[in-house]
Amino acid sequence: TASLAYLGLALDGSNQTILVTGESGAGKTETIKIVMNHLATVERSRPNWPESDRDMDSEHGSDTVNRVLRANPVFEAFGNAKTLRNDNSSRFGKFTQLQFDVEDTSYANLNGRAIPSCLLAGSKCITYLLEKSRVVSVSQGERTYHIFYQLLEAPNEIKKDIWEEGLVGASTADFNYLSTSSA
Repeated sequence: TASLAYLGLALDGSNQTILVTGESGAGKTETIKIVMNHLATVERSRPNWPESDRDMDSEHGSDTVNRVLRANPVFEAFGNAKTLRNDNSSRFGKFTQLQFDVEDTSYANLNGRAIPSCLLAGSKCITYLLEKSRVVSVSQGERTYHIFYQLLEAPNEIKKDIWEEGLVGASTADFNYLSTSSA
């Protein structure tokens, strides 16, 4: 699916859509990560991958690709929570738009390439339908959004920068909202 979307973008120059749906715990979040990684990095396997986008010290060989793919865990921290069925359940929907710089077909042909290049230039993510009830209460055996627990596990030096009076030395037991959910 991801390869066909890439070819549709490169050859036809038309926008592509991949819709990932399924029941809770079906692997939607992991599937999205695989698709995004493939679409973001497929260009570097081509012989015309430009030097200007190469960053061989980075995980994916491109600074742009790294920034786009590193944004996903931030969304997960603010929008995923532990439920009875899934320890990392997405409690929100999101629309992620990967933005590509597509080479003109005639320019690619002049340079002997049948398939124009498509370089990842950036992304845009819109979240929607956040499960707001989880902000004020959680069911027995579940937890609220990961970000609260991650903040409390951070070193005190970082907590001090965020909220010195409330986070330094604090744990989930210090917050009634967090101590009533199970860890």
